[in-house]
Amino acid sequence: MLISIPGALGYIYAGWPAAAKYPAVAALQAPFALGYVSLIGAVLVMPMSLVTAPLGVRAAHAMSKRTLEAAFGCYLFIVGSRFVLSLVGGL
Repeated sequence: MLISIPGALGYIYAGWPAAAKYPAVAALQAPFALGYVSLIGAVLVMPMSLVTAPLGVRAAHAMSKRTLEAAFGCYLFIVGSRFVLSLVGGL
């Protein structure tokens, strides 16, 4: 909460001049949007985050430290590989 609220306010503040400068860009003029923040998206993401966060915490506490480190390393490898593929192959 300490990071997300100021971040969302920053995106709202930063998006208002862009919406005024580029009125033809449909993404900046979306209904129920404040700046770069979609209120519909926020309303859909918040409840799912509240439901799934405890599940993730429970899963992380059920794993050993080594297993959790390996899983996180695999995740980072996959994300890094996608970055490299997008740079090289344009995917």
